[in-house]
Amino acid sequence: MAFVATELLNSRSYSVSNGQTTAARVFVCYDTTTAITTPQSLIDQFGVALPARGDLFPDSLVAWASTYSIVPREGTDQWEITWNYISTPLAAGEVGYVEVSVDYSAQFEDTYRQEPNLPEFGTITIEGDIGGDRIDICGVPLSALRYKTEFTVTETVEYDTYVNIIQPNVLQAIGKRNLQVFQGAPIGKVVYKGASLRRMSADKWQVSHSMQYDGDYHLVQVPIRGANGDITLDKYSKPYTQTVEVFFRQPFLKFANFSVISPNWS
Repeated sequence: MAFVATELLNSRSYSVSNGQTTAARVFVCYDTTTAITTPQSLIDQFGVALPARGDLFPDSLVAWASTYSIVPREGTDQWEITWNYISTPLAAGEVGYVEVSVDYSAQFEDTYRQEPNLPEFGTITIEGDIGGDRIDICGVPLSALRYKTEFTVTETVEYDTYVNIIQPNVLQAIGKRNLQVFQGAPIGKVVYKGASLRRMSADKWQVSHSMQYDGDYHLVQVPIRGANGDITLDKYSKPYTQTVEVFFRQPFLKFANFSVISPNWS
């Protein structure tokens, strides 16, 4: 198959009225090998040789591809497709639509040290005491508030996109931290928790991705223990004994590039 799509440049239109931008582009399409017999052959070229829903109009930052019409050119084996652009991006539920929700929260966690020295990117390279201020009492940690943020990214995709692109990337990213800055979060502070899938129509699915941000890189404070399993205490500390040494443990050792999980995120 040798698909050819030629834009009729003199058919481009662009207008602004009452703050609303509308535009249009027309393409003539045909196949040099096999005649195109159904509109689906053209739809398969969206995002390849033809624009796709959500693409910007050339040299514009305010007009997105929204609707299209496909008609055969009478007396030929050619087809004509018209893309219409509007200044409102994709509506909720349309393929390519992405929605982000954020939930700020805090939870109590056992804490031995306050303001410890955090390793770069949350990656432990040298074993040693984490520093900071001792706040445990006789080896019993205090319950301190730890602030976290839950990210939920919900997108609408075609089933083939989910199966061939998103699903493999989801499986590769689960339980890993962000390799690059993501949604403004520094490297290593966001963990990808997983995704859920919901069918909306025959070929339209909604995918919800869950992530969690932790300012302390998801590190866990672990006190040093003696041979008998008891926490080693500094008997000279005042006014009461406290843990001698505290180490960090990182439950999420690996990283992943979250930006490639979905083609809608790039």
